[in-house]
Amino acid sequence: MSSDTYQANSNGSAFSPQSSEGESQSGNSMPVVMWRFKWLLVFAGVVGFSIGYWRSLQKPTTYQASTKLMFKTDKPLSIDSVTGSIVGGVPSGALLQSLIASDDIIALASSDPGLAAIPSLSGKSPAVIGSILRGGIQFAPETSQRDAADRMIADMHFGGSDADTCVAAVNTMTRAIETYFEGERESSLNQFSKLIANAQQKLLPELAQLEEQYKEFRFGAPLEWDPNGGVVNPHRTRQFSLQGQKDQSEQEARGLMAELRLIKSIRERYEDPVLVAQLIGRDGVLGKTTLDRLATRSSNPAIADLELEQLTVERSLVPLLTEREQMIADLGSLHPAVLSLTSRITSTRKQLNELDEARVERLTELAKEGADTGDSGKYQREAALKSVESYTRSIEERLRAIDENVAEMQVAIDVEKKAANTLTQAENDDAMYRRQIERVQGMLIQLEQQVAALNLADVSGGLVVTPIRASNSAATIRPDLKQDVAMSTILGIGIGALIAMLLEMSAKMFRSSEEIALELRTPVLVHVPLDEGRAKSTKGQANTELSKLDPKLSVVHRPYSPAAEAIRGLRTSILFDKRTYESKVFQVTSPLPGDGKSTLAANLAASLAQSGKSVLLIDLDLRSPRLSERFNVSQETGLTNVLNGECSPSEAICNTPIENLDILPCGVLPSNPSEALTLPEMAEVFVWVREQYDFVIVDSPPLLLVTDPAITTSYVDAVLLVLRVRRRVKPNAIEAMAMLRNAGARVVGVVVNKVDELASGSSYRSGASGSYGSIGYGYGYKYRSKYLSDQSPEESFMVLGRGRSQYPKDDRRNAVQVELDQDDAVVNPR
Repeated sequence: MSSDTYQANSNGSAFSPQSSEGESQSGNSMPVVMWRFKWLLVFAGVVGFSIGYWRSLQKPTTYQASTKLMFKTDKPLSIDSVTGSIVGGVPSGALLQSLIASDDIIALASSDPGLAAIPSLSGKSPAVIGSILRGGIQFAPETSQRDAADRMIADMHFGGSDADTCVAAVNTMTRAIETYFEGERESSLNQFSKLIANAQQKLLPELAQLEEQYKEFRFGAPLEWDPNGGVVNPHRTRQFSLQGQKDQSEQEARGLMAELRLIKSIRERYEDPVLVAQLIGRDGVLGKTTLDRLATRSSNPAIADLELEQLTVERSLVPLLTEREQMIADLGSLHPAVLSLTSRITSTRKQLNELDEARVERLTELAKEGADTGDSGKYQREAALKSVESYTRSIEERLRAIDENVAEMQVAIDVEKKAANTLTQAENDDAMYRRQIERVQGMLIQLEQQVAALNLADVSGGLVVTPIRASNSAATIRPDLKQDVAMSTILGIGIGALIAMLLEMSAKMFRSSEEIALELRTPVLVHVPLDEGRAKSTKGQANTELSKLDPKLSVVHRPYSPAAEAIRGLRTSILFDKRTYESKVFQVTSPLPGDGKSTLAANLAASLAQSGKSVLLIDLDLRSPRLSERFNVSQETGLTNVLNGECSPSEAICNTPIENLDILPCGVLPSNPSEALTLPEMAEVFVWVREQYDFVIVDSPPLLLVTDPAITTSYVDAVLLVLRVRRRVKPNAIEAMAMLRNAGARVVGVVVNKVDELASGSSYRSGASGSYGSIGYGYGYKYRSKYLSDQSPEESFMVLGRGRSQYPKDDRRNAVQVELDQDDAVVNPR
């Protein structure tokens, strides 16, 4: 069978090919089509080559002069910090190309005296010369700003029909470009210098006026300035100082209130004054003085007086401290008033220390007296109670003093804030004068920098044009014989390829087995190669009657040829179909005459008979029968006689030299072949042959010529469609397949007959590799031919199967057959 793989649908009637990778299902890929029509491509290429050569000879000669220019600048590429734009560097290639073709440069070049000496340009006006230059000049940059930001190299060409004109035009354009950019640089420098001078003359008086106005403003403004020149608002400074003192006092008040809440909490929880005083002293609320008080055992009015006097002194100390902090913020720490207040605070603290020492001495005396009298517990409780109450009153008095001081400072803060706000306008005016003066000074500094840059540009130059390679001669650029011939040849091959595709589309023939299976929706069962061989005489041939058979019976005369191998592959497909569908009667037909259906039917029947099957070959082509000639039997009595009742089917059947193969000839040709096929006797004949034979092969006429094959499909189990690949085979095959399906026939598959690999070349591919040698046809044929020529006839060996000779020929229809396929497989019927 063919090496192609197919996938059947649910009813087994339609198949789709699984193409190999890299191939289209139709097989008409572009490279394959081009190779098939390679003669057309060669012819089109030769024609294109000739046309290109002829056109190149007809073109006029064109010359081109070239030069190489370098544009460089000493101003690097940068970004302007004021405008944000990119400045400096060499302009882009597109901009330079536009400048070179501008009216200014063309006008400079056209007025050059050197062009007047050229014969082709003499006597022409500058406008005409400028038009010629603009039309022929070409500018092509070689480098860009990405390659180098400070320089660019470009080629400039001029083409024309006169070599001297091309050289003169290039040199003249080079001089014009140099002159233009030099003039642009000088003009820009002069113009910019004037602008800078005008700006300086305007800005200097303005700066002097602003400085004078700012001086007058500072003289009369109610503001102060620090040594660095920064503006100072005195009321704002005092406001911030008072606010800081107020925050400190409030923080101190919050600490005293926390101590007061702790003392009250302890007194509420404990009744013993001594325990309360001890707890207060342990928590850090009472200091060392309070503990000394608890150590005494007596209570004396003199101590109370000392404590009251001490508390009074402490109250007078707090305002003095606050006032000193304010004076330090306003006047400084070295101011005489601040120093005097500091002296008062020092004396007050000295007085407070003396009172504390006197109270300690008195407490010590009372403690000694209590120890002598033995009433220490009573005095200790009284002393502890009075100490706690005295300490509590002192905290309350200090809180009261702090609150009064905070209230006074808040009033002072509000006054200073209001006064500071009145100076806001003066502060804004000062800032305005400062900004204006700084702006004018900055502009003057920038102008000075620009002047320095202009001086540097005058020395080193701006954008400079330097010729790297001068133009001394012009080269011939057209006609370019190689280019013209190559383009014409490619165009000719392209037109040839287009014609090849059109021819391929109009051929309407199959190019591969995959395409056949795709278009006809049925598998390709086998490819039968073209077999032009003839039967050869062999020494000691056992049956001489076989030599009388038609040489086209390859399975008989050339059993090991590629054609015989293909027929055996078809036989295997028939055996499989019978096992699957219980098919016995197979019709062989084709779309048109010349497809080799009769030869294929004869070879298939002979191959089935060689496998041990009883086979009947019916020649049902009642118009042009061929099977009688193939097997050398008489056609005087045949199927038509059976239909007329002249004889029985067994009497009309003829034996052939091939064992197990009988043939029912056509008989006398009828004048009504189509009507004869519809007779009831025809159905009776097929019923009889089904009972007598294992396989029945029916040869029928071509489908597209007569209706006989469509009628025959009602008597058979399956149909084999035989094709021969040739022009217009595709529409004929599609139409034939449609006729079979409309008649209700079950098509087993397609047989591609008479495949000539040498003649067709690559126009049709029978398998994955395109040749029969790679898919098994003809395997071992050359070796067997040599082997048989070396041995004697007595050494031939045949495999007949077990007990095959025990059954007589007449009883073979009732014997249990062992289905032996000589080259494919052994199939055991179930």
